[in-house]
Amino acid sequence: MITGMTIDALNKWLSAGASIAVIVGVVTAIFGATVAIKTLQQSQQVASADLVLKLRATLDDTKFAKLVADIQNHDHSYPLLSRSDGGKGGGKFRDLQIEQYISVFEDIGYLVEGNLIISKMAYNEFSYDIEKAWCNADVQHVIADARKADKSITGQTDPIYGGFEKLAHSYLAREGESCKDLDNQ
Repeated sequence: MITGMTIDALNKWLSAGASIAVIVGVVTAIFGATVAIKTLQQSQQVASADLVLKLRATLDDTKFAKLVADIQNHDHSYPLLSRSDGGKGGGKFRDLQIEQYISVFEDIGYLVEGNLIISKMAYNEFSYDIEKAWCNADVQHVIADARKADKSITGQTDPIYGGFEKLAHSYLAREGESCKDLDNQ
């Protein structure tokens, strides 16, 4: 015969067991969510690294080799633009070649802004390239011409090469350098 006291005790044990089961379930769910978040973060890092390597390969392509050498091996006033494209110093490159090159930096700017590549990875891999390109006078001329030609509604709020510009300014500021400082390196 079951007495009132045993039913109470049994009821308390069952309630305690149910509470423990709920606690174990919550802890398991939290652990599972933590593992899922870590896995997602690792996947993002791998995807970011892969994208950074692909962008680096694009910049290192032979298509840009001479342009990169001229930008990185000279000061900011070194002529890049050919006279036929408005260059004053007789550079060797068409504005289209320069635009194709800096468009990669524009893409990087948008990818960093959208958190599709990790900011630190982009900085470590591209900061010098971006700073040197941004500081070149003929690159600035190409950007100014592209912005003047842009008659779109977003031309003022999201100017052409704005992502490139943001990265260049933030990288120079982060290092406490100016374009003139880069000339002396």
